[in-house]
Amino acid sequence: YYISPKVWAWNQSRAWHLKANVDRMFVILPFEKEFFKKFDWEVDYVGNPVLDAVKSFEPNVNFMSDKKIAGSSPLIALLPGSRKQEVLRIVPVMREVITRFPDLQFAVATVNNLDPGLYSPLAALPNVRLVEEDTYNLLSNAHAAIVTSGTATLETALFKVPQIVVYRAATLTVALVRRIIKVKFISLVNLIAGREVVKELIQDGANAETLSNELKAIVANGIYRKTMLDEYDRIMKMLDTGSASENAGRLMVEALRGYGVTPQPINPSTHQHNS
Repeated sequence: YYISPKVWAWNQSRAWHLKANVDRMFVILPFEKEFFKKFDWEVDYVGNPVLDAVKSFEPNVNFMSDKKIAGSSPLIALLPGSRKQEVLRIVPVMREVITRFPDLQFAVATVNNLDPGLYSPLAALPNVRLVEEDTYNLLSNAHAAIVTSGTATLETALFKVPQIVVYRAATLTVALVRRIIKVKFISLVNLIAGREVVKELIQDGANAETLSNELKAIVANGIYRKTMLDEYDRIMKMLDTGSASENAGRLMVEALRGYGVTPQPINPSTHQHNS
């Protein structure tokens, strides 16, 4: 089993079911190895494919000019999420924050599976650009970021962009989640670090006043920003064990041979992939 379900987040007893049905587990978060030890199960940490993707990314050197973004003031990346309700709830807050920083530039990472109209409150502002399906180039040029919780928080850290993590959902949803969730943090950055590296602002805490104060702190080139960047370096070292895919593949082949199975190589020229 490659990439474990997030049983460490809620209903942790599911780990017993996994252990009973899986011969070998390959995980992509360092703390998962320690988590499964509590169930007397030795799993393999193989590295993280997000880090592999970031390391192999080649930025577009013309990104800023292509998007008509001037380089005269810091660029703040806004990653409002990929789900409609996430975007609906955070866009009004982001808009209010932007109006408080007329001297900064903002670029919004948009996704093409959502109605472009969801971003219109931001697009109407003079110091905002929309960047569709090009988050890595945006992060490559960003000075700081406001990020809706998810994989994007880890990607932002690996691009070494100081960030604020935000999350707003239906009140009932958050109340239920808080009752069953078993971890202290919502962002992968803090979960991997095992402590607060980036500020997490949830529900009413994700308001324009608090966000603005935090943005000032991470934009300024002070101790707070430097400490966050140093922690990013530590996280990258924790994650970096070489290519996750290559490590997983090698260990899978070794495991199969141990079970008496001889894996057969696939000829790329003849193998047919389903679309």
